Amino acid sequence: LLYVILWILMPADETAPADVTIRKHDAPTDEAVAKEAKKGYDLLVVGIDKTRSKGGSFDEGVSRIASAFEGPLAIVAGYGDHLSEPERSPAHILVPVTGSEVSRRAADVAMAIASACDCPVTALYVATSGANNGHKGRVFRARRQEQAIMKDMVEMADHHDVTAKTAVRSDLAPRDAILGEANKGAHDLIVMGVSRRPGDKLFFGDTAAAVLEHSPASIVFLAS
Repeated sequence: LLYVILWILMPADETAPADVTIRKHDAPTDEAVAKEAKKGYDLLVVGIDKTRSKGGSFDEGVSRIASAFEGPLAIVAGYGDHLSEPERSPAHILVPVTGSEVSRRAADVAMAIASACDCPVTALYVATSGANNGHKGRVFRARRQEQAIMKDMVEMADHHDVTAKTAVRSDLAPRDAILGEANKGAHDLIVMGVSRRPGDKLFFGDTAAAVLEHSPASIVFLAS
């Protein structure tokens, strides 16, 4: 999984060589990352053996590494075949979308991964609570937003030449909708756009924590 992510971050020129630099440090991992980050990087990809702790929390090691980098993050939590067969591509990708710029960036990455491994994508839109109830004007606006977001996902998939389908849930909390769709669709990878929350430990909100704790699939959290 990590190999696929690194591949899509390479330059678009397919003829360009892929250079990999390995640097060894005697310092603890978080200190080494902080020192290396000062050289100027646009993205930190974290993929270590132990990603999560009990209760949907990130392992302390992940939190320390993330705290040493102020830029965008990609936290990779691999499970199942992605651990036993790391070079095996995911078979079916799920990307939750909300219409926010954060979720749209995650969808773009999901489409790029799907294009690299020739995998299908499901874009899941979870309507906000009460969006389909109450005043007719509110319902109309909610449906227009839903249609606009789904249209954007289809156009994005076409741009990447990816097979994609859309799904909409309005009767469940976001965490339940994401986990339910992941189980129902036998997805191997969930790509989620998230935002860092204030605090000493790495936290992306309750929905992300629930997905981290209960997901049957591997996960990539993308945080600006």
